[in-house]
Amino acid sequence: METEITWSKEGFSQQDYYNDLLEAEKHGAEVAGELVYPPRPILPEYVAPTIVINNNPSGKSGEKSEAEKERESRELFERSRISRERDQLAEDYNRQVALARQAVEDRRTGAIESFLMSRGWTKTTKTLEVTYYANGQRESVKRFKNGKLISALSWKPDGVKCPVTKVEEGNGIVVVYAKEGTERERRSFKDGVEVFD
Repeated sequence: METEITWSKEGFSQQDYYNDLLEAEKHGAEVAGELVYPPRPILPEYVAPTIVINNNPSGKSGEKSEAEKERESRELFERSRISRERDQLAEDYNRQVALARQAVEDRRTGAIESFLMSRGWTKTTKTLEVTYYANGQRESVKRFKNGKLISALSWKPDGVKCPVTKVEEGNGIVVVYAKEGTERERRSFKDGVEVFD
């Protein structure tokens, strides 16, 4: 999916837009403020229990006693638990940082857009959406303008262009096919909006 955003104002040039955009960027930076990082988590550490070493001069074999095996098993479990907890805390922290960054960026973008709109600029969003079937064949090509469907073409799963699908200037029909090639649904559009019969 490709999205293109343009701003226009009747009787004004691209240079006028850049001048207003420069002011809008300054305004956006003031409104957005600085990124406030969440507090870093305190990560747990593994603290090994004290170990008592017994020298066995009596010639016993090097096999571990049941108590030693149990202690090693508990230690392995505890190390693993703490490692998982550390990973989860780090993942949660990184997610919080990403959300904080996104919040600042959303405030900045919103402030820029409202500043430009207050100066009389009109925002136009054009989107191109291309979809494919699981077998790699192209399924559809749709163009949107400000969220409304402007044009559409579709293909059957075998690669044959659909003879019925045709949307121009926001009006027409889109046929959706099942993976076997049978018609799954027909969708009608008027002025870029789907109409239901």
